[in-house]
Amino acid sequence: MKLFKKLDNYLLHYYPTIWITRIHSFIPIGLGIALLLFIINASIGWNPKDDMPNNEVPIILMIIPVLIYLVYWFVFQSRYNVAKSGGRMPLSFEYLNFLSYILVFLTALLIICAIPISNYQKVRNAIDEQSFRTDLEKLNEGNPLVFNSGGVTLNQNGSLSYYPAGFTYQAYDYAYDYELTPEYGSQGSITVTQKQAQQIIGNFIKAYNKYSRSEITRSSAEILADIMDGDGYMDDLFGGSYNAELEYDYNYDYAYDNSWEVQYKLSRIEEGFESGWYGEYSEPWFWKIAIGLIAFLSMIVWTFKQMKLRQFVFGFISLCLTPLLAGIVAIIIFEILRIRHDEEETIAAIALLVYLLLAIIVIRAFRSPTLHNTGYVMTMYLQFFLPLIPLFIWLYFLDDNYWGFYEESFLDFIYWSGWVVGLTSIAAFKPLYAKFRSLPSKN
Repeated sequence: MKLFKKLDNYLLHYYPTIWITRIHSFIPIGLGIALLLFIINASIGWNPKDDMPNNEVPIILMIIPVLIYLVYWFVFQSRYNVAKSGGRMPLSFEYLNFLSYILVFLTALLIICAIPISNYQKVRNAIDEQSFRTDLEKLNEGNPLVFNSGGVTLNQNGSLSYYPAGFTYQAYDYAYDYELTPEYGSQGSITVTQKQAQQIIGNFIKAYNKYSRSEITRSSAEILADIMDGDGYMDDLFGGSYNAELEYDYNYDYAYDNSWEVQYKLSRIEEGFESGWYGEYSEPWFWKIAIGLIAFLSMIVWTFKQMKLRQFVFGFISLCLTPLLAGIVAIIIFEILRIRHDEEETIAAIALLVYLLLAIIVIRAFRSPTLHNTGYVMTMYLQFFLPLIPLFIWLYFLDDNYWGFYEESFLDFIYWSGWVVGLTSIAAFKPLYAKFRSLPSKN
């Protein structure tokens, strides 16, 4: 607490423009909450018999607490405003404040993601890769014997012959994907002795029961005896009752029950070993999109610190209604006018025309000797959507046959171009907001 007071007093006296953002108090609090959630959830642990930890529900549950955190920060820091009170703030500090807003929203995102990320860590802590690979081998080896006994042939010498199952336990194979899984019988038959068959079945049962609460209750000897007798053992494999009118064929009855759940679980685990444990949270595109959206939210906070409250409220409402307005315009253009070709160019042309109209309105309002409320609001509106203009420009001039648009390098170029435009707009629009604040209202 003493350290915080010293830091608070130091920023207040020497860097008041940073002090007003309150990041020195809210970011540590947010990081502490995220770290606490991660440690508590990761320490609970995970049993391989259970379902995979749910990531969607924790995100939904954390939305309201995070909104409270952000609203409290917004209200608390909005009480201090150098720009609106008539003071001057250097452009460098405007960028610094904008960065501080990004850090606050990023901290809020970490709070939301703390539990899902710790869920991945729980699974990683509970599973050893080497033993997991061994379990997969045992499951795939024993699957055609345990769940497809109808395809097992008893030879005259007492050995058993069968074909590899078309369904295997492997990553990305949540159902029957014959591009990844060999087609039934394509590898030729496998012949084993009864002793080998019993060992294979026993290994399968041990590995299977490790990942399922619906355990196989019969022993390997009992299952092998039923295979030898050919009396359809699957009616009692999980303690169920036998139905003489229903053939217990794995491909139809069991794949969508217990084994489907085990297959999905094992696929998710193997995907973690193959692609990385933290899923989308380790992907660059996730953070690019997330930080891009955070930058838009930070721009709203920055414009709030530049504008009068009344005009900001109207501008914010306009931003919120934009998707609805865009949808109505799209319906009018594409349905009433029957436009069925060059949709991208049409959308881009309309967007660029809107940018031009907004620019004209803003310039006229800036040159007016009195406050032009519509132009004031449209200034905020134009700046908010300005980072998207590189996308619309490229959509308008893009050739339909240019498939490079879908290449990652091209998308990165548009993404970073938007960042350059957005950051440049802070310097370009700062004097506009300053003049609008000083203009007298119309009588």
